[in-house]
Amino acid sequence: MNDEITSLIKFNAKIYRITQCYMDKRLEKFKLSTGLYPYLIILSRKPAISQNEISKEINVDKAMSARAIKKLIELGYIYKRENKEDIRAYKLFLTDKGKSIVPEILVIINNWISIIVDGCSEEEKKIGIEFLNKVLVNARKYKGRCVERTEEF
Repeated sequence: MNDEITSLIKFNAKIYRITQCYMDKRLEKFKLSTGLYPYLIILSRKPAISQNEISKEINVDKAMSARAIKKLIELGYIYKRENKEDIRAYKLFLTDKGKSIVPEILVIINNWISIIVDGCSEEEKKIGIEFLNKVLVNARKYKGRCVERTEEF
C-alpha cells in the first residue's frame, strides 16, 4: 500500500494530539479538558437529551459519559432532571454558568480551525472535508468489528 496513504493514520493521530494540547491549554481557565467540552457544545444545541443520547453523539461509551457528566455537574456547568417518560434516564441541561462559557469555547475552537487551515484554499478545504468524510463513513462501517487484515499493511 502507498506510504502516503498509510501515513493518513499517523497524520490523523498527530493532528488529534496537537489539537488536544491546544484545547486543554485554552480550556484550563474553565477547569475543562478536551474530553469535557464536547458535552457542553452538544447540550447547548440539544438541551434535555439523555446520557445515552449524548454518548452516541460524542461516540463514547456510557461509562465515559457518566464520568464526564459527573465532573461537569461538580463544576456547575450542567444539571440533570428525571425523565418523566423513562424513569431510568435523566435529561441533561446546561446551567447558566455552562451557557455563559459555550460562546468562549466556540471562539477557541474557531481560532484553532483558523490556525490549522491557514494557507489552504477554499477548494483544498472542500476536498479535504469530502475526503475525510468518506474515510469516516468507511470507518463507521467497521466500528465494533475486530477484523484483522494485517496482510494489507
